[in-house]
Amino acid sequence: MKYQPTENNVSIYGRTLTKAGMLYLGYSCTGIAFTCAARSVKARLWSNSNAWGSDLKAVVAVFVNDELYKRFVLEEIEADYVLYESEEVKSVKISLIKLSEAAFAKVGIKEIDIEGNDVPRPIGPKARKIEFIGDSITCGYGIEGEWNKSIFNTREENPWEAYAATTARVLEADYHLVSWSGNGIISGWTETGEINDECLMPELYEYTDLSLEKSLGHESYEKWDSKRFEADCVVVNLGTNDASYTKHEPDRIAAFGRGYYQFLKRIREKQPKAYIVCTLGVMGADLYPEIEAQVARFKKEEKDERIATMAFRLQEESDGIGTDWHPSMLTQKKMAEQLINKLQGLLSWT
Repeated sequence: MKYQPTENNVSIYGRTLTKAGMLYLGYSCTGIAFTCAARSVKARLWSNSNAWGSDLKAVVAVFVNDELYKRFVLEEIEADYVLYESEEVKSVKISLIKLSEAAFAKVGIKEIDIEGNDVPRPIGPKARKIEFIGDSITCGYGIEGEWNKSIFNTREENPWEAYAATTARVLEADYHLVSWSGNGIISGWTETGEINDECLMPELYEYTDLSLEKSLGHESYEKWDSKRFEADCVVVNLGTNDASYTKHEPDRIAAFGRGYYQFLKRIREKQPKAYIVCTLGVMGADLYPEIEAQVARFKKEEKDERIATMAFRLQEESDGIGTDWHPSMLTQKKMAEQLINKLQGLLSWT
C-alpha cells in the first residue's frame, strides 16, 4: 500500500515544506520517521540532481530501529528507493534523514510504499526541543574527509554525527538544524576581504526554506511559523565566517555586534520561552569577545536572563582535521560533550 508523507502517517523532522502532496527536505537532518510491520518499505523520492555536479548531489540515510541501515546518493530526478527489506514481516521503526545540507541538492518525498498488512504510524514527540542555528560546522561539513587530501563533496558531509544532532540525541530532544555552510550574521565566508552579504542567516531564519522555494521557482516564500517548533533551547553557533570579513577592524567588529544583537532580539521574539546559548570557537574565536559583550548588553537592556555564552575549545590537529580545516569526527564528539554539559547545567536536564 502507498501512503503520503503526512503527519497522520509519519513524524516529520526539521523545517520542511509541503507542496502539491510532496514533502520537501532542504536543511540538514530534515526527514521522516514511522513504525510499521512490513516485509519491505520503498519510497518514491525526487531530487533536483540534474542541477548539481556529481560532488554536490543529495545524500540521505536510512535508519532501522535507530541503527544505520543504508546511505545513498539521489542520482535521479525521481525514482523508487528501497528503504528496508526482510524475508519475513517484521515490526520496525524506519527513519529517512537528509544528510547533505540546504546549500546543495534538495529532496522530495512523494510517497511511501509498504509491503505488508499494516499502516505507517508516527513516532511520539520527545519532551525536549532544541533549535540549532549555525554554519558548516553544524552541517557536519567535511567531517568524514581529511584536510589537504579531500575535496569537499556531500558524500563526506554528515550532520547526524556532528555536535548538534549528537547533543540532541544524548539529551533525548527533538531538534531542528537551521544551518548553511559559509553563512554568517553580516557576512558569509570571504577570501577577498569584501563583504559577502548574500542570503545571510538573519534572512534565512525568517522562512521555512527560502533556498528550496527559490529552486522550485516560487515567487513568494513561506514564512516560518515558530509555533510549529517551540524550543526549550536555541543554540547559536555563528561568527566563524563573519570573522573572515571583520578581521581585526573595529568598525567591522562593531557592525557584527549590532547585527548579532538584532538577531538575538529576533530569536527571542520567535522563541520566547527558550534558553538561548551563544557559542563560537572550534575554528577560531576572534569574534567571541564581541558575542560576550552583546549577550551582556542583551541581558541588561532586554532584562533577559535566559541567555548564556559558551566558547567551544579550539580544534587540535592531534584529533584530526576534516575537509577544508573543518572539525573532524572526534572534534565534533568533543564539542557535543562540552555542549551537553553546558545545557545540562543551564536547563537542569539529566
